[in-house]
Amino acid sequence: MNIILIGQPGTKRRDYFLKAAQELGAGVSFYEIGSSLVHVAKNSIVKIDPPQYEDCDLSNLNILVKGYTSYLEDIGSNKKLTFLNSPESIIDTLNKRKCKDILVKNRISVTPLVNEIFPDIDALRRYIRENKTYSLFIKPCFGSGAAGIIAYRYHPKICSEFIYTSINKIDGKFVNTKKTLRIDQIERVEELVNFIFSQPYIIEKWIPKPKYKNFNYDIRVVYQFGKIDFMVARCSGSPITNLHLNNNALDINLLKLPQSVICKIGYVCREAVACFNGLNYAGIDILLRGKNLEPVIIEMNAQGDLIHQDIYNENRIYKNQLIRMVNYG
Repeated sequence: MNIILIGQPGTKRRDYFLKAAQELGAGVSFYEIGSSLVHVAKNSIVKIDPPQYEDCDLSNLNILVKGYTSYLEDIGSNKKLTFLNSPESIIDTLNKRKCKDILVKNRISVTPLVNEIFPDIDALRRYIRENKTYSLFIKPCFGSGAAGIIAYRYHPKICSEFIYTSINKIDGKFVNTKKTLRIDQIERVEELVNFIFSQPYIIEKWIPKPKYKNFNYDIRVVYQFGKIDFMVARCSGSPITNLHLNNNALDINLLKLPQSVICKIGYVCREAVACFNGLNYAGIDILLRGKNLEPVIIEMNAQGDLIHQDIYNENRIYKNQLIRMVNYG
């Protein structure tokens, strides 16, 4: 079986996947995103990595994702190829709304959606007051690494609001700053929320996260080939825990989670992965809800397998992917 990696040169994903291949003595052919692979051998198995966009202007994100999605559709039509994760499954999880809808349809536990359409922040404020739902996450449908995410909170007693976000407006552009900002100036809150409402978005209820030493945490699980392969806790002083924002990665063992909770996490991940055709591995963000630490899914990413705490140590995730690819069929 010929092993092919599609990705971008000079990325940790490529470099550590190839490092794992070298250590295992497995040959890998690398092609850049955009390659057609029309001339590759029929008995080839392909892993597709995501692009790293140099453009940090969030106004261009949908166009960039659309271009990548078109490429996935094109290469998915090549019947000679077998995929570690099917292009279809990657596309379905790229869209946060579509991904959540599929999970909800299959009765998977997820953070609750707000199925309302808001033309602007004033409509959101009316909804919040009428429904007494004062804390929400507002997210673009596309993007990873907390790009464009807003954690919004309204205080009804004093009629004030504030947000946590990585978005800032710089030189007239809405950019992802890769750091968490707390903003309470009404004009800036309105401008940023209205910007997200100007494109496809998703709104979820803000569920309190458990704490470890006064830090909020959730868990990134890499689930592949029917089991949990790696877990890391993501800790933050803000409600946004993404590690791209210089938050803290915590050894999962320090949480001392009961084995029953870990088993429940594995079950939820297994059921979620089974909802998507051709999905063999995924990065799944898990929130442990309430005193019983019931796992619910925040997001899924069919390409969410880059964990620095793994690649700089055992590099187990990529090695296990390669072992599966070598032995495929």
